[in-house]
Amino acid sequence: MKEHMEPVRIAIVGGGLSGTLTAINLLLAAREATVIYLLEKEAQKMSRGVAYSSSLPFQPLNVPAYRMSLFLDVPHDFVEWLQENQHRYPEQLPTAVTPHDFIPRNIFGDYVEHSLLAAEQHAQPGVQLVRVRDEAVALVPAGETGAFTVHLKNHAPLQAQKAVLAFGNLAPANLPIPTTSFYDSPFYKPSPWSAEVVNALPQDASLLLIGSSLTMVDLVGSLMARGHQGKIYVVSRHGMVPKAYLVGTKPYTLSHLPLNQHLSPLEALRYVRQEIQQAQLAGITWHSVLDVLRDHLPAVWQNFTLWEKKQFLRHVKPQWEVHRHRMPQTSHALLAQLQRQGQLEIIPADVLDMQTQGSKALVNIRKRKKGEKTTLEVDQVVNCTGPLCNYAKAKEPLIQQLLREGLIAPDPLRLGLSATPDGVLLNAQGEQTENLFTLGPPLKGILYETTALREIRQQAAALAGLLLFGETMLATV
Repeated sequence: MKEHMEPVRIAIVGGGLSGTLTAINLLLAAREATVIYLLEKEAQKMSRGVAYSSSLPFQPLNVPAYRMSLFLDVPHDFVEWLQENQHRYPEQLPTAVTPHDFIPRNIFGDYVEHSLLAAEQHAQPGVQLVRVRDEAVALVPAGETGAFTVHLKNHAPLQAQKAVLAFGNLAPANLPIPTTSFYDSPFYKPSPWSAEVVNALPQDASLLLIGSSLTMVDLVGSLMARGHQGKIYVVSRHGMVPKAYLVGTKPYTLSHLPLNQHLSPLEALRYVRQEIQQAQLAGITWHSVLDVLRDHLPAVWQNFTLWEKKQFLRHVKPQWEVHRHRMPQTSHALLAQLQRQGQLEIIPADVLDMQTQGSKALVNIRKRKKGEKTTLEVDQVVNCTGPLCNYAKAKEPLIQQLLREGLIAPDPLRLGLSATPDGVLLNAQGEQTENLFTLGPPLKGILYETTALREIRQQAAALAGLLLFGETMLATV
């Protein structure tokens, strides 16, 4: 490394999985003097984000351990770390951890934190990580140099030549209802992602969970782990819940691959069904087909026209999501048991309004099947709709400032931010914003399949090359 070189300064806004993976890859790849600022406004979420900072005992990952390595070239890293550290979690882990176990989220958070510390120790001299426990409230271009001044809420500004917006998943948005004052009432919980929310719900309370995705599944599991006895209603537009994960499936090789060609959503759907039929003839389930297809979805998505993307979102997305984002068998069995017992009721419906009456919340819904309107009377309503995707509605000061000044822009579908496929952000005029990057969930409108570890770890490795060397470092899933 050259002596007395002024270090390159890179600011990563967001200390969750996306930001931490970017920092890890920068630490391991940098060969010249580099200062990496990792900014996270909530200290307990540094290196963990929302998903892996929960202290709830029943919050398992929705993917088996053997698929959760942070490193593409060390696929068994997480499993090996678990086996070495199993003694630290006698109440949460089995005596003998296997690659097919679904591990509690907080333990995976410990692994991410450990991996960042290890990357620091292996970094070249002059390569430094600075953890900044503060909120970035503005990102201002510093003249014509392409650098940025990062303004913080509680500390002096930072200077950085390059910046990464590692926002991860934004907090859920409230549903548009006439009685918006309901959201200020004590009957409403805007997000389920904290032990405080779960522990504050009385065990005999009747609950309405809005949304039926994995967020709902995790919350129900946590509630039942602490002995919840009250009725649980789940309302979502289609009333579909994630399919169960099938461990030990045989791998599948696609019989033919027209996915680099332009396919309409209908043609793509027909192709998937054909591949599933071919797999079934070989005794292989649909799970393996979807696992291999997900690597090709970004290319298929990018070949869609804007109108075709809208058709996919309207007609294909609901089925794709429940098959693609699956839950552990134990969670599936729990939901089925609760439904049989009548404690859990899943209703395909639209929420029309929510109001308070005395000590209850009244939720007006319209059932999807017959259009019947009815009112649910519950003690608490919890928003499990999943993350906000439309950045134009985001409340974070930094996002509002960047949008207001045209440095970033929502993508045309309002699924994330406008960017190139390799994460270079586009401004309001559709031009590349110099030295400003992103990865993970903000790229959903560009790549669609971009929110899970499998994709984010690949993006982080490639982005580190772009930040340090001006070109992506090739990586395979």
